[in-house]
Amino acid sequence: MSAQRHQTIRDLLRSALPMGTRIVAGQKGLSRVVTWTSVLHTRPPAFPTLEGHELALLSIDALHLLNDKLTLADIVNDLAQMEVAAIGVVGNIDARARAAAEEHTIPLLNLPPGTSLRHVERDVVKVLVGPPPSAEQRGMEIHEQLLQLSTENRGMAALIGAIVDATGKTVVVQDKRLDTVVALGPLKDIEDWPAIEASLANEEPLPAVFRNRVEVAQVSPDPALLELPDFGLRRLVVPIVANRMGRGFFSMLVAGNGFDALDMQFARHGAAVCALEMAKEKAIREAQKKVQGGVLERLLTGTIPADQALRQLARLGHQPNEHPYAAIAACWAQDDGPSDRRLETIFNEQVSVHGCEAVVQLLESGVVVFCADDAVNSKALPRTIRQLADSVLARVKSQYPAANLAMGIGRPVNTLSEWRSSYQEAMAAERIALQWHIYQPLYFGDLGVYRLLSLLLETAELRSFYRETLGELADERYANEEFITTLETFFEEHGNLSQTANKLHVHRNTLLYRMERIGQIGGFDLENPETRLAVHLALKIRRLLANPRNGTK
Repeated sequence: MSAQRHQTIRDLLRSALPMGTRIVAGQKGLSRVVTWTSVLHTRPPAFPTLEGHELALLSIDALHLLNDKLTLADIVNDLAQMEVAAIGVVGNIDARARAAAEEHTIPLLNLPPGTSLRHVERDVVKVLVGPPPSAEQRGMEIHEQLLQLSTENRGMAALIGAIVDATGKTVVVQDKRLDTVVALGPLKDIEDWPAIEASLANEEPLPAVFRNRVEVAQVSPDPALLELPDFGLRRLVVPIVANRMGRGFFSMLVAGNGFDALDMQFARHGAAVCALEMAKEKAIREAQKKVQGGVLERLLTGTIPADQALRQLARLGHQPNEHPYAAIAACWAQDDGPSDRRLETIFNEQVSVHGCEAVVQLLESGVVVFCADDAVNSKALPRTIRQLADSVLARVKSQYPAANLAMGIGRPVNTLSEWRSSYQEAMAAERIALQWHIYQPLYFGDLGVYRLLSLLLETAELRSFYRETLGELADERYANEEFITTLETFFEEHGNLSQTANKLHVHRNTLLYRMERIGQIGGFDLENPETRLAVHLALKIRRLLANPRNGTK
């Protein structure tokens, strides 16, 4: 039973044990040498030929068949006395067994559910006494086993955890913008990790082809070996490619020694399975957004009962009635700006950064967000909403300096049935931001009289009032602009003729002549208080109607 090559538990995790094997205890014993392997029998003796340094394999079901009173902790203690190198278990490992393994510094390995122990025994023996499998052969096994884990829908973190357990190295998965998606491994516990992660977000060290999302999908480059000299680390990085486009990066990090051919296989196949996971996650998100968008559109148009919408949003993970929510409506101020889809992505990014509870949706009018906040005072813009809006605006300015974003915010509401009113307020504030070229978050609660006028903007009565009040001054004629400016200044100066003349830089007599002509053209008398109020309101309506997006005047 003598082994031809010395193999440690760490070596076997890389070269023979199935992907998804988790190290649940005894990490400090991974350097133990293994000379053979043995599977537990269901009849005494359980392990008939143990001589020490074996990898003992057993299943919880087989243990119960052997002796229903025997616990896994008992087996761990017994095997420790026999000086086994490690114990591999199929089935649930309880806390007592983990504690026993830690006490004896014996690696306790949890093999994936459904694992055939005889197949594991065969694979381990091949590594111990036969010719070593090539990196390519092991790579195919890794690929198949990772695919199996993926089909079980365990998620990206579980897949990366399996690779970390198998290689002992730190693994980082990043998206196309080099933001970390998953990071696991021993380096995460060191003090320099935040600085290390920040350095990984710098695209300059990456090969040029890696940075071109289209080209990288066409050439399928090999993993690149990069140095992180500031930290004494090496990085093996490979692009993640899905649907003929670069979607992110898969990196393995190690201190000291470099990477071998088997690590290259882990990197390649790890990136390939991450591509599948990203594609699955994207498909799920798109399906959820489609359902969510349908619910929101019907809710905002009043074609679905609030209780039905509440149930559907709850299935998507939202709890609209647990906190006050406020609506945010945002759109690009120019038609040739970035896409609305990109704006939606920026909102989602910042929602994640701030840990907000929010519903983000792309609608025909642009992007609408319903964000939760504990604030109940509608007179002031809630803090969480302000932070989200400001961070989105900052992100837009850093990525698209020439683009302008109009953003309106509605007042917080307490129930889902009120979301429509907050949305209408947000849309009204957004329209005013567009018309007045205000490229800062505009809160409906700060709009004064425009709060009322903006909500009446689409009504025929508002336009009729505007035209009837201003008369011919509402016509699109160049000569009227001077009169309109004069009227607006008159009201800004509270009807004081001397101050109005000074602000317009005209003689008082000139102003008096203009005011007389304004009355004649408009057909109104500004000495009448009711008329004065109506004209003042008409001028404010004119500002709302001036934006081409709101229709012609």
